[in-house]
Formats: sequence, structure tokens, C-alpha cells
Amino acid sequence: MKKLFTLLLIACSFATVIAQTQVKFHTTLGDFIVELNDTLAPITAGNFKSLVQDKYYDGVTFHRVINNFMIQGGNGATKPNIQDEFHVGLSNTTGTISMANTGAVNSGNTQFFINLINNTRLDYNKAPLSSKHPVFGKVVENFNVVQAIGSAPVNGSVPSPAIYMDSLRLYASPGDTTNNGGGVSVYDFNAPASSVIEVFPNPLTSESFIKVKAHSNTINFRLIDLLGNELVKKELETTDKELLIELYSLTAETLPSGIYFLEAQSVNVKSTIRLVVP
Repeated sequence: MKKLFTLLLIACSFATVIAQTQVKFHTTLGDFIVELNDTLAPITAGNFKSLVQDKYYDGVTFHRVINNFMIQGGNGATKPNIQDEFHVGLSNTTGTISMANTGAVNSGNTQFFINLINNTRLDYNKAPLSSKHPVFGKVVENFNVVQAIGSAPVNGSVPSPAIYMDSLRLYASPGDTTNNGGGVSVYDFNAPASSVIEVFPNPLTSESFIKVKAHSNTINFRLIDLLGNELVKKELETTDKELLIELYSLTAETLPSGIYFLEAQSVNVKSTIRLVVP
């Protein structure tokens, strides 16, 4: 019995030191970081991570916000449902991220919510047992941003004005050497060849930069405002297949707050990305 207890203790200790995936949310009200529970919820966390890597949530809104309850995003599901995944160690407490569903078994897919308070009544094993929402992670940095989203003006339960997830990216926590270094957002370098351009962080900061996949030695850039006015038109010569450019190197002027579109064309491959200047 003593030997079994020792083995269990070692196993539990090992589980606590396994690095869990972190995702950085860049929203129109600020940034926050969610740590997924890969160990206890591998199916649900894996599904969410895959959607983040596919940039599924980029430009999607928080479409349902109820103060003192939760914020919900991921509307417009076009993905297959996944299996419900419950664990006694995961509960809908303050700051946790959980799967939204229709109430039917195994009906979760892309929609999720973040609990603003303890909502343990949504657990699979707690009264009234009428809602069963699998928890798969928790906000570990800047929960105040989540709270700000939760207290934003709404029309019914729809934020007005809209609150966007401009980009979600995998994030390597400080000291983690398993995910391309520490404290930086991690790009998927296996993105399809048709993806020419990314801007990150977005909404823009003084540190935002452009990542470009060059399919020729010449890349043409155009910056356009919401009215279709062309603000910048530049041509860049390069011999690199992939390069990073400071965003503001394209324009000498600081952009006023608003929505813009940056277009990059390399040979016959063109990408356009929506930019937000807070």
C-alpha cells in the first residue's frame, strides 16, 4: 500500500509540472491569456487549440455578454461537434473557460464562454444537473479585461458596439522552452501558402509588426480605410521567403483610431487583413 501511495504521489507531481497550452486573446478591449487544461481535458482543449491555429476566431465577436454571469464567443459554428469531456477536478468557477452547447449531449463545437463568477450550477455533477458544460481552461492573466467585456454596454445580451476577438494566438509562457521561447505569441509556420500576410498584435500597438510570406521578389502593399481611400501604396523588394516588417515603417504618419485594411500581393497570391487602431 505504501508503494502504491508513493507511485500515485509521483504521478500527481508529474501531472502538475506538465506545460499546459496558453492562448493569448487580442480583443478590442484589451488582451488576456487563457491557459488550457491539456492534461484533464485533452479532447476539448485540443479542439480549441486546433481552431486557434486555424485562425477560426480571428475577427469573430463576443456575441453574448451577460454581466455577473459570463461572456460568450465563437458564434457561427461550421465545425463538427465534439464529445463532451468532464472531469471532477474541473468546475465552472470564476475565470474558467467552458464549452457552450445546445443542451443536448455532445453538441459543443466552436462556441465557448468565460465565467465572470462562480457558475457551478453549470457543472455536470452539481445541482440542478440541467446544464452540463465542460471546462477546459482558465484565464491566468488580465482577467480585468474579461470583466470589462462583461460590463460593456449591450443591446439585450449583444455588445453594442461590437467587441471583436481580432486575433487568438498560441502563447509561450515565460520560461517555457517547449513552444518557441518564452513570453511571445507563436505563429503557425505551416499555414497554407495562400496566406501571405499577418499583422500581430492586432488591435495595433507600437510594437505591431507584419509577417509576410513572399512568393516572389516583389511584394506590393496597400493600406485602405473604411471608405476605400488608399492611404499607402508601397512596393518592397526582397530575397527572403518570409520576413518581418514593423507596421509603421509603411507609413510615416500615426493612424487615427478606426478600422483599416492592409493588402499584400506577391505574384498572383493576395491577402487582405483587417486592422484595428484603438
